[in-house]
Amino acid sequence: MPEPRRDAAPPPSHESADPAWLTDEQLAAQAPRLGRGRVLAALASLLLVGALLGWALPRLTGTTWTEIGGALGALPAWALPAAVLSGALALALEARTVQVAVTGSRYPAALQGHAAATAVSVAVPGGGIIGTFLLGLVLRRRGSALLTILVGVIAASLVELVIGSMLIPVLGLGSYAVVSSTGAASVDLPGGIGAAIATVLVALLCLGLLMLALRRGVLSTLLEQAGRLTDLPDLRDPARKEADAALAPAEQDESRRAVFLGTVLEQRDRLVTLLRRRPAGLLVPTLLARAVQLLSLWLALRAVDVVLPLLLVLVVYALGRLLALVPLTPGGTGIAETAGAALLVAIGVPAAAAASAMLLLMVTTTLVPIAIGAVAAALLPRRRSASA
Repeated sequence: MPEPRRDAAPPPSHESADPAWLTDEQLAAQAPRLGRGRVLAALASLLLVGALLGWALPRLTGTTWTEIGGALGALPAWALPAAVLSGALALALEARTVQVAVTGSRYPAALQGHAAATAVSVAVPGGGIIGTFLLGLVLRRRGSALLTILVGVIAASLVELVIGSMLIPVLGLGSYAVVSSTGAASVDLPGGIGAAIATVLVALLCLGLLMLALRRGVLSTLLEQAGRLTDLPDLRDPARKEADAALAPAEQDESRRAVFLGTVLEQRDRLVTLLRRRPAGLLVPTLLARAVQLLSLWLALRAVDVVLPLLLVLVVYALGRLLALVPLTPGGTGIAETAGAALLVAIGVPAAAAASAMLLLMVTTTLVPIAIGAVAAALLPRRRSASA
């Protein structure tokens, strides 16, 4: 009889028992709080966003808010509804990835949790941690096991990291290289060869880092080294602690490290199994969500009577997604729009039209997720579903 594989599929959420170190009470005690510091940081970020959009956007693009207002007022009737629908569709697609990642979860719960999490992440500085907790809270109260939620959230976050922080920047660099080399833009774009080389190098680097991070041996070595440098969390169950009480202190420390290492590697195996068995279900919805946002930018440009090659639109979109990672403002709001508009002006788009198009894209990527997420947060379930 063949030996079972080490990376056997994780059990469905309704069959998996949560370990002693992962309980609702422990998570509630460690839940992130929207304290005074976060509120002040949110206000400071809001002021920064206002300064970026109110002062830097017209200044860097060479226009005025009067001209931008005129361009916005001249938008066709379909422009704003298209931006709103694009934002809602992108959010719905991302929630599908969450549902696939959290085995056994239902789509309404995944959509509600993801919408609330996205709103907090976009609206609050450092809100990603609070948003992740909200997502887990919704899924938990809808009946998913904590361990299944933990692995699923990590898987969904990894998908977003690969697509948003690796794939899209690489595609943006590659598109810039192609446009620069072929002269598809109306102006000369410098650095085409450099962009092509950077594309290959960045793609190889990202692929190498991803493969390295998922290797069991590498993770095991890193954890062992970390255990020698600092105290690791104690994940032993009460029975194991009681049995270890008779050991010498050094042996107790070794037991604690062994349990921690085994637990992390076990969850790593569950994560890798999920990624291997459901790659399409995890990747395709998020890829489609990014494609919808790209389409939204293209439509925003058409709404202001600007026609650009699709590859050049991808360059602008990729720049915005990359700058959205800058932690100065939540979701890079203000930074992405200002930089994107400046790039559009640099490639020949009229200033007021460039600013208006990026503001229209902001409806899709920022305002719609915040609005939907606020409704989702207001409808958070009060208690765990009886079906749990």
